[in-house]
Amino acid sequence: MKYGYRLTIAVFVFFFFKLTREATWDKFLHWDTNTAISFFYTIVVILALWEIVARFITSAKDKAGFISNRGLYAISTKATLLAIPLVLLFTYVYEHILASVGCCSEPQHGGTFLLNSAQGFVISLLVIAYEIIILYVRSAIKSAREKEQIQKELAAAKLESLKNQVNPHFLFNSFSVLSSLVEDDSKTAIKFISKLSDMYRYILENDEKTLVTLEEELTFIDSYIFLLSMRHRSAINIHKHLHLPSKKILIPPMSIQVLIENAVKHNSFSMEEPLNIIIKNDGEQAIVVENEKRKKEHLTESTRIGLQNLSKRLLLSAGRALEILDNEQIFQVRLPLKHI
Repeated sequence: MKYGYRLTIAVFVFFFFKLTREATWDKFLHWDTNTAISFFYTIVVILALWEIVARFITSAKDKAGFISNRGLYAISTKATLLAIPLVLLFTYVYEHILASVGCCSEPQHGGTFLLNSAQGFVISLLVIAYEIIILYVRSAIKSAREKEQIQKELAAAKLESLKNQVNPHFLFNSFSVLSSLVEDDSKTAIKFISKLSDMYRYILENDEKTLVTLEEELTFIDSYIFLLSMRHRSAINIHKHLHLPSKKILIPPMSIQVLIENAVKHNSFSMEEPLNIIIKNDGEQAIVVENEKRKKEHLTESTRIGLQNLSKRLLLSAGRALEILDNEQIFQVRLPLKHI
Protein backbone atom coordinates (compact mmCIF):
# COMPACT_ATOMS: atom_id res chain seq x y z
CA MET A 1 0.00 0.00 0.00
CA LYS A 2 2.71 2.46 1.05
CA TYR A 3 5.02 1.67 -1.86
CA GLY A 4 2.11 1.55 -4.33
CA TYR A 5 1.22 5.11 -3.36
CA ARG A 6 4.84 6.24 -3.75
CA LEU A 7 5.11 4.53 -7.16
CA THR A 8 1.97 6.31 -8.35
CA ILE A 9 3.38 9.67 -7.26
CA ALA A 10 6.71 8.91 -8.99
CA VAL A 11 4.96 8.08 -12.29
CA PHE A 12 2.90 11.26 -12.01
CA VAL A 13 6.06 13.33 -11.40
CA PHE A 14 7.78 11.89 -14.48
CA PHE A 15 4.87 12.67 -16.78
CA PHE A 16 4.44 16.11 -15.25
CA PHE A 17 8.06 17.06 -15.96
CA LYS A 18 7.93 15.45 -19.40
CA LEU A 19 4.84 17.50 -20.21
CA THR A 20 6.50 20.74 -19.10
CA ARG A 21 9.67 20.03 -21.13
CA GLU A 22 8.22 18.87 -24.44
CA ALA A 23 7.13 21.56 -26.85
CA THR A 24 4.41 19.53 -28.63
CA TRP A 25 2.05 16.66 -27.88
CA ASP A 26 3.80 14.52 -30.50
CA LYS A 27 7.08 14.76 -28.59
CA PHE A 28 5.27 14.16 -25.31
CA LEU A 29 3.69 10.96 -26.65
CA HIS A 30 6.88 9.79 -28.37
CA TRP A 31 8.75 7.03 -26.51
CA ASP A 32 12.14 5.60 -27.31
CA THR A 33 14.95 3.85 -25.43
CA ASN A 34 16.18 7.10 -23.85
CA THR A 35 12.66 7.95 -22.65
CA ALA A 36 12.22 4.49 -21.14
CA ILE A 37 15.57 4.69 -19.34
CA SER A 38 14.72 8.18 -18.10
CA PHE A 39 11.33 6.91 -16.91
CA PHE A 40 12.74 4.00 -14.91
CA TYR A 41 15.59 6.12 -13.54
CA THR A 42 13.11 8.76 -12.34
CA ILE A 43 11.00 6.10 -10.64
CA VAL A 44 14.05 4.57 -8.93
CA VAL A 45 15.39 7.97 -7.82
CA ILE A 46 12.08 9.14 -6.30
CA LEU A 47 11.47 5.83 -4.53
CA ALA A 48 15.04 5.73 -3.20
CA LEU A 49 14.96 9.38 -2.11
CA TRP A 50 11.56 8.88 -0.45
CA GLU A 51 12.72 5.74 1.37
CA ILE A 52 15.90 7.39 2.67
CA VAL A 53 14.07 10.49 3.87
CA ALA A 54 11.26 8.45 5.46
CA ARG A 55 13.69 6.18 7.31
CA PHE A 56 15.69 9.20 8.53
CA ILE A 57 12.57 10.93 9.87
CA THR A 58 11.36 7.71 11.53
CA SER A 59 14.78 7.20 13.13
CA ALA A 60 14.85 10.80 14.38
CA LYS A 61 11.34 10.40 15.80
CA ASP A 62 12.27 7.19 17.66
CA LYS A 63 15.34 8.86 19.19
CA ALA A 64 13.43 12.00 20.20
CA GLY A 65 10.49 10.13 21.73
CA PHE A 66 8.09 13.01 22.36
CA ILE A 67 7.79 15.23 19.27
CA SER A 68 7.20 18.96 19.83
CA ASN A 69 6.72 21.65 17.18
CA ARG A 70 10.36 22.62 17.65
CA GLY A 71 11.35 18.99 17.26
CA LEU A 72 9.43 18.72 13.98
CA TYR A 73 11.22 21.82 12.68
CA ALA A 74 14.61 20.37 13.63
CA ILE A 75 13.82 17.02 11.96
CA SER A 76 12.60 18.68 8.75
CA THR A 77 15.72 20.87 8.61
CA LYS A 78 18.03 17.88 9.03
CA ALA A 79 16.07 15.91 6.42
CA THR A 80 16.41 18.82 3.97
CA LEU A 81 20.18 18.97 4.54
CA LEU A 82 20.31 15.22 3.91
CA ALA A 83 18.32 15.52 0.68
CA ILE A 84 20.56 18.18 -0.95
CA PRO A 85 23.62 15.97 -1.60
CA LEU A 86 21.36 13.08 -2.65
CA VAL A 87 19.62 15.25 -5.25
CA LEU A 88 22.95 16.50 -6.60
CA LEU A 89 24.27 12.93 -6.76
CA PHE A 90 21.23 11.58 -8.62
CA THR A 91 21.32 14.53 -11.05
CA TYR A 92 25.02 13.99 -11.73
CA VAL A 93 24.47 10.29 -12.40
CA TYR A 94 21.67 11.10 -14.85
CA GLU A 95 23.46 13.81 -16.80
CA HIS A 96 27.03 12.52 -16.81
CA ILE A 97 27.16 8.77 -16.20
CA LEU A 98 24.05 7.70 -18.10
CA ALA A 99 24.72 10.21 -20.87
CA SER A 100 28.33 9.05 -21.22
CA VAL A 101 27.20 5.51 -22.06
CA GLY A 102 24.67 6.78 -24.57
CA CYS A 103 21.53 6.11 -22.56
CA CYS A 104 20.32 9.68 -22.47
CA SER A 105 20.62 12.21 -25.27
CA GLU A 106 19.69 15.31 -23.32
CA PRO A 107 22.16 18.16 -24.02
CA GLN A 108 24.78 18.58 -21.34
CA HIS A 109 25.24 22.06 -19.95
CA GLY A 110 25.16 23.82 -16.61
CA GLY A 111 21.64 25.19 -17.03
CA THR A 112 20.20 21.69 -17.43
CA PHE A 113 22.07 20.40 -14.38
CA LEU A 114 20.81 23.29 -12.27
CA LEU A 115 17.27 22.86 -13.60
CA ASN A 116 17.22 19.13 -12.91
CA SER A 117 18.74 19.69 -9.46
CA ALA A 118 16.15 22.34 -8.65
CA GLN A 119 13.33 20.08 -9.74
CA GLY A 120 14.75 17.21 -7.70
CA PHE A 121 15.08 19.49 -4.68
CA VAL A 122 11.43 20.58 -5.02
CA ILE A 123 10.39 16.93 -5.13
CA SER A 124 12.46 16.18 -2.02
CA LEU A 125 10.87 19.13 -0.19
CA LEU A 126 7.41 17.82 -1.06
CA VAL A 127 8.38 14.36 0.19
CA ILE A 128 9.77 15.82 3.42
CA ALA A 129 6.65 17.94 3.92
CA TYR A 130 4.46 14.88 3.39
CA GLU A 131 6.41 12.76 5.88
CA ILE A 132 6.49 15.57 8.46
CA ILE A 133 2.72 16.07 8.15
CA ILE A 134 2.15 12.34 8.59
CA LEU A 135 4.49 12.35 11.60
CA TYR A 136 2.67 15.35 13.09
CA VAL A 137 -0.76 13.76 12.61
CA ARG A 138 0.37 10.45 14.11
CA SER A 139 2.03 12.24 17.02
CA ALA A 140 -1.13 14.28 17.63
CA ILE A 141 -3.28 11.15 17.55
CA LYS A 142 -0.89 9.36 19.91
CA SER A 143 -0.84 12.36 22.25
CA ALA A 144 -4.65 12.52 22.23
CA ARG A 145 -4.87 8.80 23.02
CA GLU A 146 -2.32 9.12 25.83
CA LYS A 147 -4.21 12.11 27.24
CA GLU A 148 -7.45 10.13 27.12
CA GLN A 149 -5.73 7.20 28.84
CA ILE A 150 -4.35 9.53 31.52
CA GLN A 151 -7.84 10.93 32.11
CA LYS A 152 -9.20 7.40 32.49
CA GLU A 153 -6.43 6.49 34.92
CA LEU A 154 -7.00 9.69 36.89
CA ALA A 155 -10.71 8.92 37.06
CA ALA A 156 -9.99 5.36 38.20
CA ALA A 157 -7.45 6.60 40.77
CA LYS A 158 -9.88 9.20 42.05
CA LEU A 159 -12.67 6.63 42.34
CA GLU A 160 -10.42 4.21 44.21
CA SER A 161 -9.17 7.03 46.41
CA LEU A 162 -12.73 8.02 47.27
CA LYS A 163 -13.60 4.42 48.02
CA ASN A 164 -10.66 4.22 50.42
CA GLN A 165 -11.41 7.58 51.98
CA VAL A 166 -15.15 7.15 52.57
CA ASN A 167 -14.84 3.50 53.49
CA PRO A 168 -18.18 2.46 55.01
CA HIS A 169 -16.47 -0.05 57.30
CA PHE A 170 -14.15 2.65 58.58
CA LEU A 171 -17.09 4.97 59.25
CA PHE A 172 -19.11 2.20 60.89
CA ASN A 173 -16.22 1.22 63.13
CA SER A 174 -15.53 4.86 63.99
CA PHE A 175 -19.15 5.40 65.01
CA SER A 176 -19.08 2.19 67.04
CA VAL A 177 -16.02 3.46 68.92
CA LEU A 178 -17.66 6.85 69.32
CA SER A 179 -20.84 5.39 70.80
CA SER A 180 -18.88 3.54 73.46
CA LEU A 181 -16.79 6.63 74.23
CA VAL A 182 -19.88 8.78 74.69
CA GLU A 183 -21.03 6.46 77.44
CA ASP A 184 -17.64 5.89 79.12
CA ASP A 185 -15.43 8.93 78.41
CA SER A 186 -17.16 12.07 77.20
CA LYS A 187 -13.98 14.14 77.01
CA THR A 188 -12.26 11.61 74.76
CA ALA A 189 -15.48 11.35 72.74
CA ILE A 190 -15.37 15.09 72.04
CA LYS A 191 -11.75 14.80 70.92
CA PHE A 192 -12.68 11.80 68.77
CA ILE A 193 -15.45 13.79 67.06
CA SER A 194 -13.06 16.69 66.50
CA LYS A 195 -10.42 14.44 64.91
CA LEU A 196 -13.02 12.68 62.75
CA SER A 197 -14.43 15.99 61.51
CA ASP A 198 -10.91 17.31 60.83
CA MET A 199 -10.13 14.21 58.82
CA TYR A 200 -13.19 14.39 56.60
CA ARG A 201 -12.92 18.16 56.23
CA TYR A 202 -9.42 17.59 54.86
CA ILE A 203 -10.76 14.96 52.46
CA LEU A 204 -13.51 17.26 51.13
CA GLU A 205 -11.24 20.31 50.84
CA ASN A 206 -8.52 18.44 48.94
CA ASP A 207 -10.67 16.15 46.82
CA GLU A 208 -9.89 18.05 43.60
CA LYS A 209 -6.20 18.66 44.35
CA THR A 210 -3.39 16.51 42.95
CA LEU A 211 -0.81 17.72 45.50
CA VAL A 212 -0.85 19.22 48.99
CA THR A 213 1.94 20.30 51.30
CA LEU A 214 3.58 17.61 53.39
CA GLU A 215 2.73 19.60 56.51
CA GLU A 216 -0.99 19.42 55.71
CA GLU A 217 -0.78 15.69 54.97
CA LEU A 218 1.01 14.95 58.25
CA THR A 219 -1.63 16.90 60.20
CA PHE A 220 -4.29 14.77 58.53
CA ILE A 221 -2.31 11.61 59.34
CA ASP A 222 -2.20 12.57 63.03
CA SER A 223 -6.01 12.59 63.06
CA TYR A 224 -6.15 9.28 61.21
CA ILE A 225 -3.64 7.66 63.61
CA PHE A 226 -5.65 8.89 66.58
CA LEU A 227 -8.81 7.24 65.24
CA LEU A 228 -6.93 4.00 64.60
CA SER A 229 -5.43 4.01 68.08
CA MET A 230 -8.86 4.54 69.66
CA ARG A 231 -10.23 1.58 67.75
CA HIS A 232 -7.34 -0.90 67.99
CA ARG A 233 -5.64 0.44 71.13
CA SER A 234 -2.15 -0.99 71.49
CA ALA A 235 -2.69 -3.67 68.82
CA ILE A 236 -1.31 -1.23 66.27
CA ASN A 237 1.74 0.90 66.97
CA ILE A 238 2.62 3.63 64.51
CA HIS A 239 6.08 5.11 64.95
CA LYS A 240 6.91 8.37 63.23
CA HIS A 241 10.58 9.17 62.70
CA LEU A 242 10.42 12.23 60.48
CA HIS A 243 13.10 14.88 60.10
CA LEU A 244 12.07 17.25 57.35
CA PRO A 245 13.50 20.76 57.77
CA SER A 246 11.96 21.99 54.55
CA LYS A 247 8.22 22.61 54.48
CA LYS A 248 8.16 23.35 50.73
CA ILE A 249 7.44 19.74 49.85
CA LEU A 250 4.35 18.45 48.03
CA ILE A 251 2.65 15.06 48.19
CA PRO A 252 -0.63 13.60 46.86
CA PRO A 253 -3.42 14.00 49.43
CA MET A 254 -4.31 10.91 51.50
CA SER A 255 -1.26 9.05 50.13
CA ILE A 256 0.33 8.18 53.49
CA GLN A 257 -3.11 7.17 54.78
CA VAL A 258 -3.44 4.70 51.90
CA LEU A 259 -0.14 3.08 52.89
CA ILE A 260 -1.11 2.82 56.56
CA GLU A 261 -4.50 1.41 55.64
CA ASN A 262 -2.82 -1.10 53.33
CA ALA A 263 -0.63 -2.35 56.20
CA VAL A 264 -3.61 -2.66 58.55
CA LYS A 265 -5.69 -4.44 55.92
CA HIS A 266 -3.14 -7.11 54.97
CA ASN A 267 -1.56 -8.01 58.30
CA SER A 268 -2.77 -9.78 61.42
CA PHE A 269 -2.35 -8.10 64.82
CA SER A 270 -3.52 -8.37 68.39
CA MET A 271 -2.88 -6.84 71.80
CA GLU A 272 -0.38 -9.64 72.50
CA GLU A 273 1.34 -9.33 69.10
CA PRO A 274 0.90 -5.74 67.93
CA LEU A 275 1.60 -4.59 64.39
CA ASN A 276 4.40 -2.04 64.16
CA ILE A 277 4.21 0.49 61.33
CA ILE A 278 7.12 2.88 60.85
CA ILE A 279 6.83 6.21 59.03
CA LYS A 280 10.18 7.81 58.27
CA ASN A 281 11.88 9.87 55.61
CA ASP A 282 14.85 9.37 53.32
CA GLY A 283 16.20 12.90 53.52
CA GLU A 284 13.87 15.12 51.52
CA GLN A 285 13.57 12.58 48.69
CA ALA A 286 10.90 10.22 49.98
CA ILE A 287 8.58 9.24 52.80
CA VAL A 288 9.10 5.59 53.74
CA VAL A 289 6.29 3.53 55.26
CA GLU A 290 7.22 0.01 56.33
CA ASN A 291 5.76 -2.74 58.47
CA GLU A 292 6.72 -6.21 59.58
CA LYS A 293 4.78 -8.83 57.65
CA ARG A 294 2.10 -10.68 59.61
CA LYS A 295 0.14 -12.47 56.94
CA LYS A 296 -3.49 -13.18 57.81
CA GLU A 297 -4.56 -16.82 57.67
CA HIS A 298 -7.73 -16.27 55.64
CA LEU A 299 -6.73 -13.29 53.53
CA THR A 300 -7.44 -13.37 49.80
CA GLU A 301 -4.50 -12.56 47.55
CA SER A 302 -3.93 -8.84 47.28
CA THR A 303 -4.63 -7.14 43.94
CA ARG A 304 -2.67 -4.04 45.03
CA ILE A 305 -5.22 -1.87 43.21
CA GLY A 306 -4.92 0.83 45.87
CA LEU A 307 -1.13 0.94 45.58
CA GLN A 308 -1.30 0.87 41.77
CA ASN A 309 -3.69 3.80 41.68
CA LEU A 310 -1.58 5.75 44.17
CA SER A 311 1.50 5.02 42.04
CA LYS A 312 -0.29 6.35 38.96
CA ARG A 313 -1.36 9.48 40.83
CA LEU A 314 2.27 10.01 41.88
CA LEU A 315 3.58 9.43 38.37
CA LEU A 316 1.17 11.95 36.90
CA SER A 317 1.58 14.61 39.59
CA ALA A 318 5.23 14.23 40.66
CA GLY A 319 6.80 12.36 37.75
CA ARG A 320 7.90 9.38 39.89
CA ALA A 321 6.15 6.17 40.91
CA LEU A 322 6.05 4.26 44.19
CA GLU A 323 9.02 2.05 45.03
CA ILE A 324 8.01 -1.18 46.78
CA LEU A 325 10.22 -3.59 48.70
CA ASP A 326 8.45 -6.84 49.53
CA ASN A 327 10.29 -9.72 51.18
CA GLU A 328 9.60 -12.34 53.84
CA GLN A 329 10.29 -9.98 56.75
CA ILE A 330 9.05 -6.52 55.79
CA PHE A 331 6.84 -4.65 53.36
CA GLN A 332 8.22 -1.20 52.55
CA VAL A 333 6.89 1.55 50.29
CA ARG A 334 8.87 4.64 49.29
CA LEU A 335 6.68 7.62 48.51
CA PRO A 336 8.66 10.15 46.41
CA LEU A 337 8.35 13.81 47.36
CA LYS A 338 8.01 16.76 45.00
CA HIS A 339 9.84 19.98 45.83
CA ILE A 340 8.40 23.39 45.08
